Amino acid sequence: MDTRADTLRSTDWSRTFHAHGPATDAPEVLAGLLSAKGEERAEALAYLNGVILHQGTVYPATPPAALFVAGLLADPVGDLPVSDPLGGSAGAPSDPLRPHLLGFLADVARAVTEVSAGRSLAHMIELADPGEQRDELDALLTRMARGDTEWDEGLWEDPLLDTVFHAALRDLHLAAPALLGAVRPLLTHADGRVRQQAVTASGALSRLGEGPEVDLSGAADLAENRDQGAAIVLALVEGGGDTSAFLTHPDQAIRACAALSEHLEDDPVALGELRTALADPSAADSWFQDRPGFFPGHVRSSLVDALVARSGPGDAADLLPVFRALAGVASVFTSESDLAGLLRLAMGVTEETTVSGVVSPTDLQRAYLRAVADNDRLWSTGVAGLSPVLHGLGLPSDREALAALAANP
Repeated sequence: MDTRADTLRSTDWSRTFHAHGPATDAPEVLAGLLSAKGEERAEALAYLNGVILHQGTVYPATPPAALFVAGLLADPVGDLPVSDPLGGSAGAPSDPLRPHLLGFLADVARAVTEVSAGRSLAHMIELADPGEQRDELDALLTRMARGDTEWDEGLWEDPLLDTVFHAALRDLHLAAPALLGAVRPLLTHADGRVRQQAVTASGALSRLGEGPEVDLSGAADLAENRDQGAAIVLALVEGGGDTSAFLTHPDQAIRACAALSEHLEDDPVALGELRTALADPSAADSWFQDRPGFFPGHVRSSLVDALVARSGPGDAADLLPVFRALAGVASVFTSESDLAGLLRLAMGVTEETTVSGVVSPTDLQRAYLRAVADNDRLWSTGVAGLSPVLHGLGLPSDREALAALAANP
């Protein structure tokens, strides 16, 4: 596939759209990535992360944009500075453009993986085929390009749009080898920041292709710090590689990252690493100076997700210290991601079971409830972080009532 800059000219953008409508503006805005003006590069980068890829959704305009971005990775423009449009961990204002472009490709790959999980490429190709409705699909894309529908609700409810979105997923899967080919030379780039982002992008993109495992040995030989080492382990996690050897690494952060591998779901050593790491969730959140892109937010959130997925109600006693530690750092804004999964397990709820109410909690369950009731950070005025979860478990969402239930045997 073509990953050169002339993708802007060779693509019929009128047949695509993005989060804000027809993508006929893409050539002009994306050309800003090649601009000598920093504000134009920043505007184009914001367009990539907020319009071409919007809140984890890929659009028909995403595949050609991703190929264009991949074609810029070797361009000298990648050395020019640009501000981070998201203001997050993707980089400081003085960072060069190249790491941001790699971050965009990694985010696209993860979005595709999440939506197309469990589907083979052959199945996606089938879903993207309009069959006898090819003419109707052509008419729909023409209407979109004209913008005469004003992007009303009726247009978004057209079942043919499913075919269009499936085609975007298909195209990105098919583009994975070309995207990986553009990223691979950067695995041994002189700039450690670029290497780390290239490793992260390689791990995410490798899940889209059906080729061999990405060789990260060159990047491993050049790894200079924990952040870069963890990025390599996490790339193996994403790509389905074997991380078991890292469970004995001297660095706890590296061990915990290795434990996140789906292949270690039944490994007691990996489970123990997750529990140990979450015994001090604040320390886990501060492991990295430049947090690997694998983690969308707090490091502890990914550790909690893995721990909950590998545990059951029978593990509640062993998980109580972890729950108490998390309750001590959680807030009304993070309480659901920090505590909901473990609380449901403690109350005996799994994906296969539900409860209508807990009338007489056990001593162990009351210990969990006390950890919630006693934490002021979970009960800020006007914000009830765990109230929906408590309500769903048949528990009182009023603090005094919950404390009373937790206190009485």
